[in-house]
Amino acid sequence: MSYPHVIDLASPYCPGPDPELVLQRRMIKRGNKVGAQVLVKWQGLPADAATWKLVTVLQTRFPLFDPCGQGSSNSYLDSIFDGILERTSNDEIGESELSSLQSILLKLLNHFDNLENILQLNHFNQILSMMQGSSRTLINLRILSIATRNTFVRDPTTIQFLFEVSRSLHDCIDLSNIKDKENNHSAHLISRFIHMVDYGYEGERHLTFLVQCRGAFGSMSEVKEIIVHSSNLLAVKSRRNDISYVIFVKSCIACSEVTIPSIPCHLKQLNLYLETAEVALMAGLVSHSDGLVDSALRCLNNVDLLEGSRMPKDIDWFQSILCKFCSLIVMIPGDIERGVTSIPRNLFSILSSLSWMLPSMKVKVLCALILTFTALSQKNLLYHSMHDEVMGNDSLFYGDQQYLQELLSFSVVILQSLIDTVLQEPIQVARGNLALDACNAIASSFEACEGASDICSKLVETAKLSLGSDNKYLQSTIEFLNSRGLVQWEDLKRQENNLFCESVV
Repeated sequence: MSYPHVIDLASPYCPGPDPELVLQRRMIKRGNKVGAQVLVKWQGLPADAATWKLVTVLQTRFPLFDPCGQGSSNSYLDSIFDGILERTSNDEIGESELSSLQSILLKLLNHFDNLENILQLNHFNQILSMMQGSSRTLINLRILSIATRNTFVRDPTTIQFLFEVSRSLHDCIDLSNIKDKENNHSAHLISRFIHMVDYGYEGERHLTFLVQCRGAFGSMSEVKEIIVHSSNLLAVKSRRNDISYVIFVKSCIACSEVTIPSIPCHLKQLNLYLETAEVALMAGLVSHSDGLVDSALRCLNNVDLLEGSRMPKDIDWFQSILCKFCSLIVMIPGDIERGVTSIPRNLFSILSSLSWMLPSMKVKVLCALILTFTALSQKNLLYHSMHDEVMGNDSLFYGDQQYLQELLSFSVVILQSLIDTVLQEPIQVARGNLALDACNAIASSFEACEGASDICSKLVETAKLSLGSDNKYLQSTIEFLNSRGLVQWEDLKRQENNLFCESVV
């Protein structure tokens, strides 16, 4: 059978050196039928650059080969892939052919809505495995971007395929330049893929997948972070009351405990230790939680926000983590052997030893500790662990005066440190605002008494000297103190007059 409109590149009578130009002319004159004829004849062409260029033109400019189209488009794509596989299996792919093949695959990926349709094409995986270098990296990035765009990945075959794509991407990373923008993008997409994987009720299988990822992507800090988050989430989602649940949660926590130390940033380690401790407490594993809190305290001792260039968001995050730590302390049962205030005492001791901490940072944490002791001194705690077997301190030390006395005595230590830290702030306006922050924390925590009133009066005096009497934050704080009965209006007026007299003198 003859095809009068076939472009035969193998023929010496090929009408022109540029197959794309020839194909465009034939497409205009003959329509879609020419594409089929070209495809049939393509099987006999040599594996040169013109062949690859012709296939690219067929795939991108010929409606018959539009992957989004209906009908027989997939069969033609399969035929193209059959031809590509045949040519590449017999001949080595050169740079020009590799570039054309990259163009074909990228256009194909851009046309499809989801990865499942692409994986249904014959020989797609085989052709992908032939890609190498930057071309393979570019294709892998695009595949992960499509796969994790907006849906969870649940199909086991797709998960395994994407894992291999991610591993190929990871293996191409230059470890000597790990902070490179392209490498960061690769780590982000791999992390996104791990986050989007969902094995449903098969928790053990999901955990095995996370362990596999930890071994495959060990050089990527961001990936290890998402592995810890995912492992902790698995433990939370699989909440049951049988023995298998406890064993599974312990496995999840063990996965997190092994992974966290390999993350280079101590601040991130601190956050992940506290997150995992909270998960352990939720599952009723108090001893595990205590061990994770101890690890968090050791990690805190190594945090230094003055190392390198730190952004303000790092400082804000650090303060947020420590406030979260204080909130977690409320739920952790007190240890009678080490002392019911052993954890906050250790936290306070470490904070006092961190010479790099600014007064503004330390004041916020000390205020959080004051509020923590206030919560612990309540007859009924504001919140408890979700697990029924984890008793709160309100049950463990109900009516125990020694427990309350220990809380009170250590609160006095924190109060003195709070006042001293406020006065250490060198910037006048900042010192005034810190004084008011401390004043509000004290007023929220203590009943009206002479000691608390004296402290609040001194802090208000400091704020007035730093901010002026007409400051709105100062005025609202004074109103709050009056409502709590800690500072009387007459006393404040007397202080104001004394300050005025001193300024005149």
